[in-house]
Amino acid sequence: MTAERKFTIGRARTCDIVLADDSVSRQHAELTFLPEGKLLLTDCRSTHGTALVTPNGAQPVRQELLSPLDTVQFGDIRMPVKELLEAIRLKFPAFEAGGVQPPPGVEPSPQRPWVQGERLVRCICGAVKAKSSNCKECGA
Repeated sequence: MTAERKFTIGRARTCDIVLADDSVSRQHAELTFLPEGKLLLTDCRSTHGTALVTPNGAQPVRQELLSPLDTVQFGDIRMPVKELLEAIRLKFPAFEAGGVQPPPGVEPSPQRPWVQGERLVRCICGAVKAKSSNCKECGA
């Protein structure tokens, strides 16, 4: 059985996935890769809440199992789960959802703790991409 791996989501530069929006708490939520490939989203007592977006609107969650086809909301920010997974893949290229951990000794720089892989930006179309590459969605 493979070990779980957690990724933090929030406004703080020390989070694994940084969302620069005032409605997002410093450490807003955690995305945990569980054994057998399951994804667990946990709200970290955020001020503006975490929600699963459904056809009936955003449903607040404390903990929820996710599918890559789901869309989640952190404060006012809506994001497809597949974009979160792509951001993790770009920032942690050695990590695979099967439980492979980043290589031992890979630590963030003390001067820039948020830089652990490629720097991620949001494209003009709204997709997440590596800063140094073209967008897979629109080509920009």
